[in-house]
Amino acid sequence: MRYLIFSITLGYLITPLLLNGQTLQDAVRYSQLEAGGTARTVGIGGGIGALGADFSVLSTNPAGLATFRRSEFTFTPLLNRNENESQLEDQAEPNVTNKVNFGFSNLGLVFPSRPLSANWTNTAFGIGFNRLATYTQRAYYEGITPGSITERWANLAQGIPADADFYNDYGEIEGGLAVAAGAIYNTDPNDNTTYTTDFLPGELLERSQNIRRRGSLNEMVISYAGNFKDRFMIGATMGLPLVNFEENKTYVETVVDPTNPVFNELTYKEKLNTTAIGINFKLGMIYRVNQTFRVGVAIHTPTGFGMKDSFSSSLDYSYNIGGIPTPGSAVSPDGNFEYRIRTPWRAIGSVGFVFEKKGFIVAEVEYVDYLNANFNFNETSNQGDIEYEGELNQQIADQLKSGLNIRLGGEYAMDRFRFRGGYTIAQSPYEGGEAAGVLSLGAGAWLSESVFLDAAYRQQTTGEQQYAPYLLNGQPTQNVNQFDTRSQILMTLGFKF
Repeated sequence: MRYLIFSITLGYLITPLLLNGQTLQDAVRYSQLEAGGTARTVGIGGGIGALGADFSVLSTNPAGLATFRRSEFTFTPLLNRNENESQLEDQAEPNVTNKVNFGFSNLGLVFPSRPLSANWTNTAFGIGFNRLATYTQRAYYEGITPGSITERWANLAQGIPADADFYNDYGEIEGGLAVAAGAIYNTDPNDNTTYTTDFLPGELLERSQNIRRRGSLNEMVISYAGNFKDRFMIGATMGLPLVNFEENKTYVETVVDPTNPVFNELTYKEKLNTTAIGINFKLGMIYRVNQTFRVGVAIHTPTGFGMKDSFSSSLDYSYNIGGIPTPGSAVSPDGNFEYRIRTPWRAIGSVGFVFEKKGFIVAEVEYVDYLNANFNFNETSNQGDIEYEGELNQQIADQLKSGLNIRLGGEYAMDRFRFRGGYTIAQSPYEGGEAAGVLSLGAGAWLSESVFLDAAYRQQTTGEQQYAPYLLNGQPTQNVNQFDTRSQILMTLGFKF
């Protein structure tokens, strides 16, 4: 039986000391990068590190900057399409959604020059940005399964008096919202610290969730490189990665069994916006064995990100008291949390075979130890936050692994035209995860002696991924199987001067 204690709790807006919005997936999201930037590099699968002469190498092997002989400006628009299949457990068919967005993958300037020493063929300076990740996605699922998210909220609120100072006492914003909106409540007027829900154990509910994500990771790069006697090239980059990520989630439960006389509908909305700026350094070298064969190596330091999360949530809960429909609602205040993420070291080895004026073949292997990712909540002294930091870093140790990304590609030259293809195998950072395959195609043409145009198409299909809309006692009770296919079209316009 419900009690009028809700007239007290509805007036409270609950904010946590930490939303616990930071997850293992955040560390993975900002550690997984794409090789690209320009359409030329994307068209051959990204493995151009041993050859250079393309602005994208400033983010992979900056020694390739030293192979430029003329100044260059490049500009690359990008069209991105993401298709998602999401299937709630035990449902017959998946739900398919699509999301398309427009952006920019590259903007860069290169200025080569003659050094003072006769032993150095040339040096070069480059500045601009390359896109290293795109986060646009829309996912939707629906179906009928047992259980309710209110069970989670009841567990979070147990032991806290319903008339407590929620601002200070609630460590989880969800439990407080549920009390305020009437989704969980006391059954004993003499005990206001024990909460229950409107559902029987295992009661079937129709549920759905709409998830919208957008954003990108773009790296500002400042690089310098030198070419020693056309044999050995060395270069360095200072990278300033910039993150903008936005996520909006709407979770809905509705009644299936008409014998439940109390519950009508639940709508829980979450908003998250993450911005970050980081810094890293890259050192690269290329050795030209002869006119045909080149070898490249590069090492990337971890990126130290200063992260800022802005978040809010709301809950609308419709129920009946004495047969009378009663709306309950609660809205959290806007919250902010600042913290740090360190991404892993990266090591890249590459080879290239150049066939005079007929084209080239390239191969590249990138090693990434995702176990070296790390959360740091050093901006807080709250004990709960510190404990959660430890939990996240333990999840990294338990669930992630090191991985290899293998890139193969080539270009065939015919007069002013270029035809390209490539394939990438990107290993999953998760223990037991499936590798993703990335297919690339491209073409280019010299429009004049100083102007060129390149186009590329890239398609990536991920293996099956598991998503849980909520956890109960630390474990998922609803499982959603997801598959993603991302397609991109890029076009680079370049000018030599």
